[in-house]
Amino acid sequence: MAKKRADKRPQTESKKICKAIHQHSSGKIDGEDMNRLLDLAQSCMVVCNYVYQRYGGIKSLDKLYPGYTVQNEMTASGLREKLNLPTVYFYPAVFNALREIKTQWAHVKRNIYAAINENERFTKEERHYLRFVVKVSGCFENIVNGKPAQVPEEMRQKYESIVADLQADQQERIRSLNRYLCRQVRKKLSKMHTEKFLYFSVWERGYRYGESKNKEGQNCHGIFLTTKERRKRLFIPLTDTNQYGGMLDIKLKPEKNSVEIIASVFADIREHKDYINEIGISLGLWDMITTSTGHVWGVEFGRMQKELYDYGVCERQTYGRKSGAPPRKKYTVRREKMEETLKNYINREINRMFAGEKPAKIYMAKLPQNAGGNGAGGYILRVWKKGYVTERLKWKCRQNGIEIVEVLGKGLSTECSVCGASCEIQSKDRYEDFKCKNCGYEEDRKVNAAKNALNRGKSGRQLNKVFPQDKSSG
Repeated sequence: MAKKRADKRPQTESKKICKAIHQHSSGKIDGEDMNRLLDLAQSCMVVCNYVYQRYGGIKSLDKLYPGYTVQNEMTASGLREKLNLPTVYFYPAVFNALREIKTQWAHVKRNIYAAINENERFTKEERHYLRFVVKVSGCFENIVNGKPAQVPEEMRQKYESIVADLQADQQERIRSLNRYLCRQVRKKLSKMHTEKFLYFSVWERGYRYGESKNKEGQNCHGIFLTTKERRKRLFIPLTDTNQYGGMLDIKLKPEKNSVEIIASVFADIREHKDYINEIGISLGLWDMITTSTGHVWGVEFGRMQKELYDYGVCERQTYGRKSGAPPRKKYTVRREKMEETLKNYINREINRMFAGEKPAKIYMAKLPQNAGGNGAGGYILRVWKKGYVTERLKWKCRQNGIEIVEVLGKGLSTECSVCGASCEIQSKDRYEDFKCKNCGYEEDRKVNAAKNALNRGKSGRQLNKVFPQDKSSG
């Protein structure tokens, strides 16, 4: 059987999409074999924490990109030999930890941008300077390490122009702004550490698919994984006969004596010639998706979330009164089952919406990052699966070649989709119709909001085009 390549990026990226494929072990894994896997995972965790400690700070910023310096230093550290960890596990652990560090620095920079924008004491020129030095590679690294800013030659003239705009007391203002930048980094940069050792990665040469006999003497398909023992591989029977290439992620489940294997493969984007419509959508707490055509998809969404919320409240009242009491196993299993049922329902309803609406382009409002507040109503908003809905919606749009565009969301539900007048809504009844005091237009509130999303998208009031990717970069 031919392998499905997962390690090579396709030449035409706009026509492909990367998706995760899950494989599961068949039957229960022997206790001794599970201990071998746990030993590998434990060693990978040690490697990750070593990388976090050594390269997660300010002084190692210049080593993160592209990462070869870290790789060479980790090779010379002797940690791999000390742990007796094969290279097929050691280097994926190094690069996974390095990726997490880069991700944290991206979050730090994004939070610094937000702090700069919110600080009313800064002038326009000071904000411009701070944004510039944070964005320019090499400049930011030097400043946070207390060194003079080094700007690439091609950007030197731009830097000097920004500094000149600061006018009087330039050097003192620059030192003050640089100190502010250092304080923000110290405030927002956290020390990374992990205690999770049930998840690790393996390179392609560390495994092979094949067949072997199980305890009953029957031939079964599975995967042979490299172990710490020289020239000895561990066989894990699988429930399917598929074979994948590239780096695999191994997730251990010792409580069930099972293993989950996650492979990344590139699949063709589906083409739907009959998907020609443009629609606006409005996401809701009760009705999942309302479209500008007047259709509602996911009418059971709110009820299922309410059941999940009520179950959590009941558990807290009957068992969670004790301070620090761990959740009961029965409660955890049932809650996970309810959440999985809700997620399946979300995915099914999105698929039904695509089949019914046949959209080529979808306009939707960008939702706020934080929803909810105090009290029971606030808790319902916090457990609202809006993040999962938008995530799956964007993913399925990309999978089906549908363009999704985010539009300005301010006043979306209070604006009349016919005349554009703003009408204050007093009641929060989910079924109340929108009534325009200016032109008399009446419509369901969510449908009116979806029509506003469509109107704003077509008129260019867009935040960004999320999908498809820019073809010029392919």
